[in-house]
Amino acid sequence: MRAGPSLDIEIGSFGVWRAAVLALTGLVCAAMAAWWLAHPVPVPTLISAMAALGVVAALAAALTCWRLPSLALGRRGGLWHLQRGDLSLEPGELIVALDLGGWMLLRFVPDTAGGGARWIPLQRRGLEPQWHALRCAVYAPRSTAPAVPEAGHD
Repeated sequence: MRAGPSLDIEIGSFGVWRAAVLALTGLVCAAMAAWWLAHPVPVPTLISAMAALGVVAALAAALTCWRLPSLALGRRGGLWHLQRGDLSLEPGELIVALDLGGWMLLRFVPDTAGGGARWIPLQRRGLEPQWHALRCAVYAPRSTAPAVPEAGHD
């Protein structure tokens, strides 16, 4: 069995992801404001507190999704690895969660027991020369073990 294509890419462009996070945050804040305005005046304190909490939670989630460090994603011998900033390489499994053609959301699950899954938004812009190779690599089967020739066959 072939190991599949090798690949090394630097990921640092997240424009589509940031636009989606900004749009979703705006929608949540607008929904909370509409919900608050739909209640009769004076608005009960509990309703006001819940609307404010929803807005704060949406803004906090947006901040955590907005700040994404540069990543290095690679595939060697059919196995994926991820490097965050100056940290060491983490081997793991890469799963396509969403594929919209020019944009993908990938989930990287480290092989180490203590590592948590990492969501990786990728866009074609900024990766044009490598986009086709990346798409081929993410859909190539994962290598489970090196191929061992059967006895009696050359």
